[in-house]
Amino acid sequence: MYEFGATSKGRLATCHADLQLIMNEAIKVSRVDFGIAEGYRSLGKQMQYFKEGKSKIDGVSVKGKHNVTPSLAVDIYPFVNGKALWDNEHLSYLSGIIDSVAQSLLGKGQIRHQVRWGGNWDMDGQILIDQSFDDRPHFELISI
Repeated sequence: MYEFGATSKGRLATCHADLQLIMNEAIKVSRVDFGIAEGYRSLGKQMQYFKEGKSKIDGVSVKGKHNVTPSLAVDIYPFVNGKALWDNEHLSYLSGIIDSVAQSLLGKGQIRHQVRWGGNWDMDGQILIDQSFDDRPHFELISI
């Protein structure tokens, strides 16, 4: 239904192969268009986000999953009516699509990692209400 543009493809190319496959499959089945906001993140950008309160990781004392090559994390944005949005409704919908695609690929042995969403860090199904830090655009690989 949708496909990534050149900018999103370039950002996704900085990510681990599992994330690339998950996102490329998710965009095909999603009824909401989305783009890739960030894959790999420089130390300078990580420190900036930490200072602004957008991250709990400074990149120095603890490296984030965005701060390795290839990136083990990706940030997305819904693209609705010609503009980027970061609202709960669209991000929650997309998290379900991405989680479903990831579980299917994992079950088929096509990827080796589970995906964790920044709106449900502990993966307990309680969305947003029991989180100490809300990072709804964020998806990261975790080992099984």
